[in-house]
Amino acid sequence: MQTIEGDLLPFSEYLELTSKPPADPVVWKWQAIESMKENRSPNPQGTLALSGGEVDAHGTVAPGLSLVIQVLRPGDQTEPHRHSFWHLYIVRSGTGHIAFGEAGSPERIEEGDTVFVPAWCHHAIGNRDGEEPLVVYRLQNLPQNASSGNLMREIDGKPQLIYASTGSAIHR
Repeated sequence: MQTIEGDLLPFSEYLELTSKPPADPVVWKWQAIESMKENRSPNPQGTLALSGGEVDAHGTVAPGLSLVIQVLRPGDQTEPHRHSFWHLYIVRSGTGHIAFGEAGSPERIEEGDTVFVPAWCHHAIGNRDGEEPLVVYRLQNLPQNASSGNLMREIDGKPQLIYASTGSAIHR
C-alpha cells in the first residue's frame, strides 16, 4: 500500500467540503415493488434493494442505511451466518422462521412481526414449512459499515473484510 501526504485545510474549507444537502423525500410504491419482485428470481439473501433520491450514495434509503426486499420461497433458507452490520426484519407477508446462535432453535415469524438481529449475532432466516413466499423488509446499516471500511462477514469461522473503504471487493 502506498502512503500519500495529506492536505491541510482551513477549518472553514473543511466544513464546506463535508457539508451535504439535505436528503430528498422518496416514496416507493408497493405496486411497483410487487411488479419488480415478480420479474426477479428470488434469492434467499435478497431480491431487491430500494434506492433513490440524493440520500448519501446509490443503494441507500437513508444515510448509512439500506432496505432490501427479501423473498424466500417455500423451502428456501439462508445458511447460519454473522456479520458486522445489524438487520431489522419486518415481515410483509407469509410465514417462516428465524434462528439465533450457532445452533439456535427456529422461532416462527409471520406477517407483521419485526425482528432485530444485532451485529455479529449468528442467525438464519427461512421458509421451510410455508406454502407461499415469505417476504420481508430488511433494513440494515451495511452501507455505513462499507463506507467506513468495516464491512465484515464470518467466512469459514473467521471474520474477514468484505469490502475495503474504496468499495472494492476483497472477499465474496
